[in-house]
Amino acid sequence: MGMFSAFNSARTVITLFHSPTSSASRRILQCLKQHESSVSNRLYDLDVTEGVPTRDQLKTILKYAGETKVSSIVPGATSYTEATAILEGGEKNILRPMVIDWSNGKAILGDDEPAVKKLLSTLEK
Repeated sequence: MGMFSAFNSARTVITLFHSPTSSASRRILQCLKQHESSVSNRLYDLDVTEGVPTRDQLKTILKYAGETKVSSIVPGATSYTEATAILEGGEKNILRPMVIDWSNGKAILGDDEPAVKKLLSTLEK
C-alpha cells in the first residue's frame, strides 16, 4: 500500500435513510443515482440503508439538522434521549428519506430534491 492510498479512502460518504415503500424516498434515491451516473469522477460513496440510525448517527444527524428537528426525525420524540429510547424499543418509524453528508455536516430531511441537488453540486467543487 502506497503512502497516499489512505487519502483515497477518505472519501465523503452520503447516507440515504431509505424506505422502498415511500414514493418520496424512491424519488430521492433516483435523484442520487442519476447524479452518480452523470458524474465521471465521483467524489463520494453513496450508502443506502433501510435501517434506523445508530445512537451516534442520530446524535450527529441532530447536530447537523438542529435539536428542534428531533420530532420530525423520530415521531413522538421531544429529545435525543426520547428518540434513542423509541428506536431502541424496536421502533422503525423514522423520517425517510433523510440524506446525510457525514463529511460536510449536512442533513436533508424529507424529499427536498432541490436541496439534495445543491448538496451534490457542492461536492463537485
